[in-house]
Amino acid sequence: MIQKQQSARDVLSLRLRQELVASLMQSGAIHSPAIQQAFLTVPREAFVPFFYQEDETSRRMAWVRVEAAQCSPEEYLAHIYRNDPLVTKIDDRGWPKSSSSMPSAMGKMLEALDVQPGQQVLEIGTGSGYNAALLAHLSGAAHNIVTIEHDATLAAHAREALEKVLGKGVAVVVGDGFLGYEQGGLYDRIIATASVPLLPRAWITQLQRGGKLVMDLQGSLASGFLVVEKLAERVIGHFLAEPLHFMPLETEAVVVPEANKATLLQQSCSATFVLEKDHIFPGKLFDPSFRWFLQWRLPGCQVSKQRQRTRDAGAMLHSVFLVEPQRKSLVCLQQQEGEEQWHVAVYGLPSLWDDLLQAWNDFLSIGMPSQQQYQLVVEGERLVLLVGPFRFSF
Repeated sequence: MIQKQQSARDVLSLRLRQELVASLMQSGAIHSPAIQQAFLTVPREAFVPFFYQEDETSRRMAWVRVEAAQCSPEEYLAHIYRNDPLVTKIDDRGWPKSSSSMPSAMGKMLEALDVQPGQQVLEIGTGSGYNAALLAHLSGAAHNIVTIEHDATLAAHAREALEKVLGKGVAVVVGDGFLGYEQGGLYDRIIATASVPLLPRAWITQLQRGGKLVMDLQGSLASGFLVVEKLAERVIGHFLAEPLHFMPLETEAVVVPEANKATLLQQSCSATFVLEKDHIFPGKLFDPSFRWFLQWRLPGCQVSKQRQRTRDAGAMLHSVFLVEPQRKSLVCLQQQEGEEQWHVAVYGLPSLWDDLLQAWNDFLSIGMPSQQQYQLVVEGERLVLLVGPFRFSF
């Protein structure tokens, strides 16, 4: 009886994998036969024995744990093989800390990475271990894969799952992925399944000549699907059309500057004015292409919005904030419900507003480029992002 239930589950799992692969092929996320076979072969459920779903009945962000043992095989496997990310760990604040990534995003990264049999691969961000298993299938052997995870508990669970599915071989390392893993030698391929605000030098150093690196370059306003190639004479990177969205890499090596809006708003107001009707701002602050440009033009800038009711009239007040943490300056744009114009107040350096306008003019002057028109190069110790006449150094 137990054997029949297990066999039925295996048959169902394979059918759902086939359906997932068909869906990924139809959407264009995957196309190579090797990657199709990897998704067909590796059972995702072996790496995700439970996951967290957001509790839609709660007014605050809350998560409900869903375990395979508490569901019917049909119900659980249906969740597992949807093209959805599955949250696998929640931190003390109740925020997602780790997940099994969306299969379509995984497929696109694997297509860009182009792993060939026999190649040595370094994965940054083990998570559940599912992607490491796909990489092992593509490279032809588990011992070709080194995967590094910051969280020791996640690493232990992934190691156990990988050994059950593949046997021993995949090296699961606990450490800071920002530093890579130089003990593994040089790698033909490096893939980062967590977002990073810059390209770590260690990854370039540990990449073999002729090698390729795929990652999510996450700026303060937008992310980019970056593919880097280490050629004989130079290192060059380009961006693919569709951005990636991953959880941030846990590392002590990078400190992302933050600014408290409440503190900045306590500064003396350096300028106030009203924008003409139909002004480009604040609307263009939410244009993806401009956000990508702006975050490099004004390094580390942050944009947020807020809605609240005014105490006197009870009308809705819309606020948009542009913060530049490095110079501790802020632009606040506000519009009351029913009004057509936006009121602007600048705190800290009054030049922040002028810098924003200049950034827009610069963006227009180079033809409002999309991400694919940017190029990343390594010049000595510097990483430089190029677009038109602009050079943004990391």
